[in-house]
Amino acid sequence: MITLDQIKVFSKKYRINQTVIYREYLQLLWLSHFYKQKQSSEIYFKGGTAIHLIYNAPRFSEDLDFTSEVPQQDLDNLVNNTLKEVKRNIEIEIKERKVLAGKTYLLTALPSILPFKTFVKLDFSFREKVIKPAKSTIETDYPILFTSYIHHLSKEEIFAEKVRAILSRKKGRDIYDLWYLLTIGTEPNTPLIKEKLAYYNLKFGKNVINDLYKKISDFGSENFAKDLAPFVSEAERARLPELYEVIKDYLKRKFSII
Repeated sequence: MITLDQIKVFSKKYRINQTVIYREYLQLLWLSHFYKQKQSSEIYFKGGTAIHLIYNAPRFSEDLDFTSEVPQQDLDNLVNNTLKEVKRNIEIEIKERKVLAGKTYLLTALPSILPFKTFVKLDFSFREKVIKPAKSTIETDYPILFTSYIHHLSKEEIFAEKVRAILSRKKGRDIYDLWYLLTIGTEPNTPLIKEKLAYYNLKFGKNVINDLYKKISDFGSENFAKDLAPFVSEAERARLPELYEVIKDYLKRKFSII
């Protein structure tokens, strides 16, 4: 179990507040126990936290997102079994939240190590099939040892979902994630993007590319900086408005050849 002294060390090392450090520890602890279970191999980690923990993006994240190919009842069993294991380390509780689609749980670490509650949201989607699965191990400086593979979406499939996310919601972190995936060599996969957009009745083509860049351009540096600030180090926060301009120019060049 992590200690307050360790949290303080990591907080100083990464120049970010203690809540972010403890939340990431909770995320890793949950993943380490969740993926020890056999049927978890049919549940795929994805989203911004996967980009951070699997693909080493420097920005921190707050939720754990998954695509599940197991029945909801089986997922409930996996979640409950994981909770039992996590409770051996920390005081924690979980509650299911009512949502229109999928399953959402709120994981709450009770005041013990930190003097206030810390939250992690777990989101599970059932409506899509995973097209390009992958598996990885996680190495971390936190006092957690991973002994099982983490099953997750490939970076190409996460990229396709990020394209869709930018078109359907307004979050600066989606823009950041799209840019980061390109900088680590992710090749845009047109068939994957087409399939992801089809779930939202969107057709891939020049109009979609233009709409995508317009969404990014219209977001603005102020909104970008405000959305990203809680998830980057103190040293990076002042640079966020400039980073937005750098990302915008970079994506414009990339989109011209997609």
